[in-house]
Amino acid sequence: MCWSLVRAKGAPARWRDFHSATVIGSKMYIFGGRADRSGPYHSNNEIYCNRIRVFDLLTETWLDAPQTTPPPEGRRSHSAFAYRGELYVFGGYNARLNRHFQDLWKYTAVTGRWQRVDVQGKGPCARRRQCCCIVGDKILLFGGTSPSQDQDLQDEFYLMDHSDLYILDFSPSLKTLCKLAVLQYSLDQSCLPHDIRWELSAMTTNSNISRPLLSSHG
Repeated sequence: MCWSLVRAKGAPARWRDFHSATVIGSKMYIFGGRADRSGPYHSNNEIYCNRIRVFDLLTETWLDAPQTTPPPEGRRSHSAFAYRGELYVFGGYNARLNRHFQDLWKYTAVTGRWQRVDVQGKGPCARRRQCCCIVGDKILLFGGTSPSQDQDLQDEFYLMDHSDLYILDFSPSLKTLCKLAVLQYSLDQSCLPHDIRWELSAMTTNSNISRPLLSSHG
């Protein structure tokens, strides 16, 4: 095994860090990240681009991606993953807006369409630097950082490190949908089997491994 420099054709994506690179088929989709108006040098004059650039792995060529609907806000330190041929983006941070995100977006490469996904259930709080892994039809989201809840420490360098776990089910069973309805409408659980009551309890129990920790890094 050895490394080799790719002599790519076309105009490359702007220099950046904290972006995502997601492979769908034979193409790699670059989204987000932090760039700088001073070029490759960091001057705190940051740019958060929300346009997608594509790298064709077969022809080794940079391409523009169509965007037929308004894209999400530019961001860095987000999560991106591919599911059934579509690109998903969750969370992240934009320093120019001083804002953490908790939104989930879907990009369909064939049509160039962005769509915000309306997710049921209680999802994670706004955060960045979380980990998302695909297991079957489920996305497991773990950790990340959010602004400190301490009123005296609310700036971008005082963050809470999370250790919680969330699951996004793209193909929920009828059983799962029924359990969500029980929780949503606060239905009586006393007549339900013990294993169902245990699962309902697990769905509403704090999943933290430990208490959120203060972090002094950005």
